[in-house]
Amino acid sequence: MPKELRRGYTTGTCAAAGAKAAALALLGGKKREAVEVSLPGGGSLTIPVKSIRVSGKRARAVVIKDAGDDPDVTDKAEFVTEVVITGENRLRPSVRIRGGEGVGVVTKPGLKVLPGRPAINPVPRKMIRRAVLETAAAYSSRAAFEATISVPRGRELAAKTMNPRLGIVGGISILGTTGIVEPMSLAAYTHSISCAVDVAAAAGLDEVVFSTGRSSEKAVEKLLRLPEAAYVLTGDHMGFALKDAAGKKRIRRVVVAGQFGKFTKLASGHFETHCADSTVELGFLAGLCEEAGAPKDLCGSVGAANTAREVFFILKENGLEGVLKEVCRLVKVNSRKIAGKDVKAVLVGYGGEIAAVA
Repeated sequence: MPKELRRGYTTGTCAAAGAKAAALALLGGKKREAVEVSLPGGGSLTIPVKSIRVSGKRARAVVIKDAGDDPDVTDKAEFVTEVVITGENRLRPSVRIRGGEGVGVVTKPGLKVLPGRPAINPVPRKMIRRAVLETAAAYSSRAAFEATISVPRGRELAAKTMNPRLGIVGGISILGTTGIVEPMSLAAYTHSISCAVDVAAAAGLDEVVFSTGRSSEKAVEKLLRLPEAAYVLTGDHMGFALKDAAGKKRIRRVVVAGQFGKFTKLASGHFETHCADSTVELGFLAGLCEEAGAPKDLCGSVGAANTAREVFFILKENGLEGVLKEVCRLVKVNSRKIAGKDVKAVLVGYGGEIAAVA
């Protein structure tokens, strides 16, 4: 029986937990080893706190991100929340939220956060504010609070995300809509894809290029010469990207680019390409060769190949570029069904050349 995957918590939850721990230390003089954070959809999570330091009207709490069994670049990173009491209000407490070192700043329109502001999304902002206000209510405080979120390794981690492409500079984003990370959801990556499409639309573009990898993207950049904002790396999530584009009215045309391995999966209808079994595509390719009139022994070689890459060169060496074109055509047809828009498919060879266009 397979092991049940462990859930984690978002960067927004880390920031909210730190805010609550710091506020509790300020108002109640209590340094908690764990705090309870209210979740947006109801319920709560108990989050461990690594350390708390208090100095006058200032408290600093450190929370370690736990992504569970999800492959997240921010897993085990430190999230530092510093809460300062800046004064007292007449009627009720207030919270101002700032981004510190390692939290990115938005520079392009189209995201949920306006340009010039720290990349702390609306739901995490609400969670941070709620965490502080809940604590203030527990101690009947009317203080004016300022909460600053920092991520010491934020700049380094951001280089491994899509933030630079999205125009988020200087660090990572504080994200999350539920407060919980579902294992293997890759939610941060698909969120980045959706944001990239939003940025393209906000830049006035009506065409986006979805590439399965950087090699295919570089080849298509030379072919199309579109603005930088038009290019979106989808990795294994072409299906998600096409569905997202379907809901964006501004986007009228999608270019799908990739090398033969990924295109084989897309042509056979597998759009979350990390899930597909390669043996299915090899049989599919052997069938295309048979339909193209290829000799029986060659069809057998295709079906018995080790990889789709090997098949690509078998087809090239035997003058069966027509099969490459058919694969490209099927990618176009299948992608159009998902996106509901005009689609162009570009198959990129392993040397960076354009192998087929449909």
